[in-house]
Amino acid sequence: MSQVDYMQYLQSRAPEHPKYNPVARVYKNSVGADVLIHLPQGYWTFVDWAEARDEIDFQYWVIHTEQHPYEDWSLSQLLMYWLWLDQCRRHRYGHATHTNVPPEGYETYGEGANDG
Repeated sequence: MSQVDYMQYLQSRAPEHPKYNPVARVYKNSVGADVLIHLPQGYWTFVDWAEARDEIDFQYWVIHTEQHPYEDWSLSQLLMYWLWLDQCRRHRYGHATHTNVPPEGYETYGEGANDG
């Protein structure tokens, strides 16, 4: 999915789910240039919570994800996926999270086989 397709997806979800309002933040990429990361507001809330607890370094995530692309996924889309997966694993294993509500699309089975 291209960045344009990704942004259209987020904007199509926003009227139904206010937490999907896309918000852009600036981070540095691997060569030090500014890059805009677009995530739904709900994901930024999780990022802020996890960084305040020193559980993630989102700047590192940006660089790592940029250096390890996946198919035609945009950087923002990949980061959203990794954040979603982190939230799912926290709920699955009973770890602390910023909300008691599992992320949209969370399943209580299946994903555990992919842990590794």
